[in-house]
Amino acid sequence: TTTTTTTTTTTTTTTTTTTTTTTTTTTTTTTTTTTTTTTTTTTTTITTTTTLPEEISCIAFGDPHVVSFDQARRIKELGMLTHVEMWEHSWKTPSVYWRDFYESGSFWLVSSAQIKIQVLYGPPGGWIRDVVVGGSFLQGHLFRVTVEGLDVHMSWDGEPVLQNFPDDFSDGQGLIEARFIENDLYQDVEKLSGRRHWRLRTKMRSLELTLPSAVRMTINIGKGWSGENFLDVFLTMRKQEDGQDGHCGRGEGDNNVDWLRWRVDPLESLVSPPALLLETGRAMATNASTTTNESNVTTDYCTEGAQEEFAEPCEHVLNQTGNAIPMLFLDACKMDVCMGGPEMLSHIATVAYQAYYKVAAAAAGLALCEFPPSHSHPYMWDPTCYMGGLGCLADGKNIECRYCGFGPYESIPCP
Repeated sequence: TTTTTTTTTTTTTTTTTTTTTTTTTTTTTTTTTTTTTTTTTTTTTITTTTTLPEEISCIAFGDPHVVSFDQARRIKELGMLTHVEMWEHSWKTPSVYWRDFYESGSFWLVSSAQIKIQVLYGPPGGWIRDVVVGGSFLQGHLFRVTVEGLDVHMSWDGEPVLQNFPDDFSDGQGLIEARFIENDLYQDVEKLSGRRHWRLRTKMRSLELTLPSAVRMTINIGKGWSGENFLDVFLTMRKQEDGQDGHCGRGEGDNNVDWLRWRVDPLESLVSPPALLLETGRAMATNASTTTNESNVTTDYCTEGAQEEFAEPCEHVLNQTGNAIPMLFLDACKMDVCMGGPEMLSHIATVAYQAYYKVAAAAAGLALCEFPPSHSHPYMWDPTCYMGGLGCLADGKNIECRYCGFGPYESIPCP
């Protein structure tokens, strides 16, 4: 018997199921896109450099003598030289800085399309008796200064103005600013010269005018030997686009003045034709040889050599600072003192120093003061400066370099 033994092996397969739970973390990335809009404002600065026309000056003074636009430019250039150079040039060419004119009558000092300035050279010899300013730059208005004997008359469109002293006047429309003031320079000249004269107690009167188109004028009221008044005229203006002419010249560097051509035609006069004819008739009634004072002095007498006796006193009053420019007026001084008497010494010296300050002082300051390029305060070159003087030694190197017109130096007028 075969016994079959069946062994049943039961294999139990245990399946272990590992469940991996994958937790998926969803990271939500919120990308915030910040759009930065940069607005670039490009400021385009257009710098327009406007070149102003040249500033030109003219002076008519004394018996009369005229410094034309071209001659004033020469004085300005002379003032920019060093002390030694200035004297060398002035002695070489003493006669090119002004001209004499011994005629009576009404003439154009300046004639341009916009600006008209008419003067009356009255007898004897041509002392200025009347100044009339008009033209389209004054919009048809007229300013006038007239002297008759001891009287002074000023008017705006025929109406009297500036009747007191000191006084000021404005038309209220920006056409004219006028100041009738004491000329302090006259007293300074007297003190510098050391003269003990009764005129130290008197005041020289001047009229300062500010007009449109950058026109500036100073008119001195002077007195001659008899006490009769006469006028000096200082003018500064811009060169006109269409030119200018008259006794002040063209300002073109040719030194050409056609003196007789600029007699005023009555039909073109700034004053009425009848008035002009009357005034011209009075002026022409006496020629250049007319007796001018109680000593029977005539123009011919003075031009023929008698004026030389006044050379020493004239040189004394003109050469007080060592600056050559006042000495340019030596011959004019000799003539006017001969014709007008000793009172003219200080008057002509004042005119000479005024000419320096109005024409040359600013340009001389720019040329001779030693400031850094960034310097901005106004200054000039003043030959009357001394150590410790207000505003003097402004650049710390040159005594003559002087501050003016601002802050503590406001009392020192800038040119």
